[in-house]
Amino acid sequence: PLGNVAEWRGALIGHALPGGIVTRAAFEELTAEILDRLNDIHSSVPRLDGLWFDIHGAMCVEGLDDVEAELLRRIRKVIGPDVIVSASMDLHGNVSRELAHQTDLITCYRMAPHEDEQETKERACQNLVDLLTQQHATRDHRLRPYKAWIPLPILLPGEQTSTRVEPAKHVYAAVSGVEARPGVIDAAIWVGYAWADEPRNRAVVMATGWDKSAVAEGAEELAKTFWDAHADFDFVGPTGTFKECLDTALTSSARPFFISDSGDNPTAGGSGDMTWGLTKLLARSEFQDAAGPTVIYASVPGPQAVEVAVAAGVGATVTVTAGAEVDNIHAGPITMTGR
Repeated sequence: PLGNVAEWRGALIGHALPGGIVTRAAFEELTAEILDRLNDIHSSVPRLDGLWFDIHGAMCVEGLDDVEAELLRRIRKVIGPDVIVSASMDLHGNVSRELAHQTDLITCYRMAPHEDEQETKERACQNLVDLLTQQHATRDHRLRPYKAWIPLPILLPGEQTSTRVEPAKHVYAAVSGVEARPGVIDAAIWVGYAWADEPRNRAVVMATGWDKSAVAEGAEELAKTFWDAHADFDFVGPTGTFKECLDTALTSSARPFFISDSGDNPTAGGSGDMTWGLTKLLARSEFQDAAGPTVIYASVPGPQAVEVAVAAGVGATVTVTAGAEVDNIHAGPITMTGR
């Protein structure tokens, strides 16, 4: 097991749901904590050989336009230029040339939805251990693999990049074939994060390995495969305006019929408390008639509304106000009466 082949020291492990831009103060505070912990680790061991750099890759910070590379630059000042850095990322992260330069090994998820998250992290650690083992065997601590970094002028949202369907399915299926070639350690394709207004916004293909030609050719083939298919990416399900979706649902015989607002996604940075959709829904005459169609709207957060409902008890009629505490740009809090 990987846990037994090296002495692992944890610096900082943190997790948060996606949100808005990170304040500079928060970034500086967390970065200082990371650097302090790394410095303590570095000073407590005879030799620091490697660093596993596990990031998403799409963080935005006030005043910075390449935050992961900036963080790694600062880390390098603590651990030095000779420590091997192996990074694992989300395929919806952004890889700048500087981030590619600061890492020695780098990989990302190959599935969206991200069913291979743990496998990707393990692969990054295994690649790190393998390289360190090779350095030790050759007594050459300057040994570094070749890297190919190819940026592609493609911006795609996550809703168009599921690897379960074409064209992403065959694009990502090609990665393992390149990785399996002699002289190649790893190959990866980043779709990128389209919504950050930064110079690094784009898709990227990378390959690493010991054979310079194999690494370059493999990366170029993956880049060509991606580029040849880029115009074919589309939403994985039918799309339309809210009115069009409601009209379709009302005339369809399919039940249940789901409509999803993919933009107000709290797992991707949305507030999750927009009331615009519910406001439009309640304005439709079809849903104002007690004999009309049944609809379930999920959900509008409202802690105080929940308290009122719980206090009233099952079956009671209550009037509550909820939603739009975070995002009231398109519609404000909504007042509802019901059981």
